[in-house]
Amino acid sequence: MWKACKIAATSLLLGMSTASAQPALDLPTALNLALTQNRDLAQRARAVGSADLSLASARADFGFSLRPDGGAQTTDDRDSYSYGLALGKKFLLGTEVSAGPRIQWSETDDDSNTRTSWQADLRQPLFRNFGALVQGEALILANQRIRSAQRDYELQKASLLLRVVEMFESLIRLDRKIASDDASLQRLDKLYRLTRARERQGRATRVDTLRVELRLGEAKSRLETSREQLSSQQRDFAELLGQSPDTRYTLEPPPLLDLEPMPPTEAVRVALSNRLDYAQAIQDYKDTVRGEKIARRGLLPDLNVVARYESYDNSSDTYTGTRKGDLWSVGIGGDTDLNQSHERARLGQAILSRESAIESVRIRELAITREVQQQTTAYRRAMDEMRIAERNHQLALQRAKLARRLFEIGRGDNFSVTDAEEALTDAEDRRLSSRAEASVAGYNYLNTLGTLLEAPAVLRPNLSEVPP
Repeated sequence: MWKACKIAATSLLLGMSTASAQPALDLPTALNLALTQNRDLAQRARAVGSADLSLASARADFGFSLRPDGGAQTTDDRDSYSYGLALGKKFLLGTEVSAGPRIQWSETDDDSNTRTSWQADLRQPLFRNFGALVQGEALILANQRIRSAQRDYELQKASLLLRVVEMFESLIRLDRKIASDDASLQRLDKLYRLTRARERQGRATRVDTLRVELRLGEAKSRLETSREQLSSQQRDFAELLGQSPDTRYTLEPPPLLDLEPMPPTEAVRVALSNRLDYAQAIQDYKDTVRGEKIARRGLLPDLNVVARYESYDNSSDTYTGTRKGDLWSVGIGGDTDLNQSHERARLGQAILSRESAIESVRIRELAITREVQQQTTAYRRAMDEMRIAERNHQLALQRAKLARRLFEIGRGDNFSVTDAEEALTDAEDRRLSSRAEASVAGYNYLNTLGTLLEAPAVLRPNLSEVPP
């Protein structure tokens, strides 16, 4: 049964082909137009691009850097300047290395000095800021932002498809309703003319004529209302597809999805394996787990090892030669508050965030279970109501035909005809509405399972990461 559901959704989407605006439009083509041209969806795609740039920015911190270094100073007895380049790189352990040449020149009234050197610096954090857990957090968060943006984009695509289906079915319903209202108007007009003729013959009363005339006016008003609704929704539909509001389509009625709902337990399992909102809740939980670990690191001392090596050539006007030498230094420095009030508060907040994230995952699980059960019931009910509405429409149609026939041969009154015509109109409206509701319910069922659109595996939930 699960395969039947998946095949039904996949076959619909595989049938899509890129098409420009055209008078005749089927549902797969409409869905494809919406996915490729909807303006709101294009805005969501830009958000994904923005998240990609944030990852590039985070990666830049661990790339090679080339920095110029220079300065100049003048005092009453000395002029000096320096310039150089430093090539540096930072690693995931927190190690920062830089190296490069440097030239220093100074001049006084009595002497000038030039110092040429090559320097290498190393800085390594210890304890609190050591390791990829702390240093790589910006990279992980940037990747998580990309996945969040991609999930939001996929969810918007599914939401857009549902709106297209709902609008598509609504337009078909209105188009058929207009045809039905027009046919009803023609029948009432015929009944009105026949009743007036009988009134002149004394075979009907003025009340009978007024009753039919009232129904005729209501039919005209109903027809105009339906046409106005159709025109308004056609503009909304064209905008949904990214087209000009004046674009009009001749819609081809789609077949109903042939679905067999899965058993509740299996349906919930499928939903938890595919729902992107559940995947996002799990990701948020993982972020809080890392956040707690980093907060615990904050209780450790904040120390750094700093080392420098310099090889230099030094020349001066007071010396005829060039002095060469090597210098090196190693030091440890840090900045730690022994009270650690801020660090302990951050740890407490991180623990609360993790506990809240666990509860959010549980709440999302319960919500998905409820939604699957409700949507399964709604789909079955919609299909049952459609079959009942079809049957009721046939009965109302037969009743209206019989009432008109009896009135025409003089064995019935026009009250029976108008009453039967009103019942037929209601039955036709309900038949069209139930057909549209059954179609939309099928797509809603697939969307609740998370299978309306197949998202990339990396965005779907990893059930092994669900908190215990």
